[in-house]
Amino acid sequence: MHQELKSYVPVVEFLGKALGSQYEVVLHDFTDPEHAIVSIANGHLSGRQVGSPMTNLAMKMLQDDVAQQGNGKTYIVQHEASGKDGTPFSSSTMLLRDNSGKAVGALCINFNVKAFLGLQEFIESVGLGENKPANQPGAKHYEGEILSDAGSSALESVYHTVMDKRLNIDTSSQQMKQDIINEFYTEGAFLLKGSVSYIAEKLAMSEPTVYRYLAKAKHELGDNHHISY
Repeated sequence: MHQELKSYVPVVEFLGKALGSQYEVVLHDFTDPEHAIVSIANGHLSGRQVGSPMTNLAMKMLQDDVAQQGNGKTYIVQHEASGKDGTPFSSSTMLLRDNSGKAVGALCINFNVKAFLGLQEFIESVGLGENKPANQPGAKHYEGEILSDAGSSALESVYHTVMDKRLNIDTSSQQMKQDIINEFYTEGAFLLKGSVSYIAEKLAMSEPTVYRYLAKAKHELGDNHHISY
C-alpha cells in the first residue's frame, strides 16, 4: 500500500460503521489498478473485497488529472454507479494526493439505493431530486461507474464502458475504430499494463494497428497522458 494512504484505513472502518450498513466505503491505491482496493467496509453491497480492481470512474478521474498535470477534478459527488448484479448506487469519489500533489489513490462512498427506490421516485416526482451537484450546469460528465468485483479486471470494466454502448453499431469502419481507440485513450485504458494486447484481441486487430490508432489519438487529443501499454 502507498505510504500516503495508510492513514485512511481507519477512516474507512469508521465511516462504514458511522454511516451504516447501506453505505460501502472503499479505499483505492492507484499503484496497482488491477488490485486497487486496499481497504473496504460493507463490501457485501457490491460483492467486492480487498484486491478488487479500480473502477472505470476512478481510472477516468486519474486520466483526466494526469492530463491536466495534477489540476483535474479532485472529487465528484452523487454520481450513478451499479454493482455487478445491477444494484444501483449513489456514489461519491475523492482523489487522494501525496505531498507533491500527485493523485495516488481515491476514497469512495457508495450508497445502496435499491431499498429506497420507492422513496427516491417520490422525491423526484415532487421535484426535489433535480439539483444534484453532478447535474449542475457546467459539471463534468462521467459515464456510470461500474463496481467490479475481484473476478473482473480494470481493463474489462473500461472495455464494457466503451463498447456496451456500441452493441448494435457497425464498428468495422476506420473512423469508428479510431473513435473507439480515442475513447479508450480518454477513459484511461492505456494507463494499464497489457492494454494494447487486450484491446487488440477484443477488437480483432493486430497490435501494430492499435498502436497506429493510438498514435493518432495522442496527436488529436494531446499527449499529456502516461501510457503503460
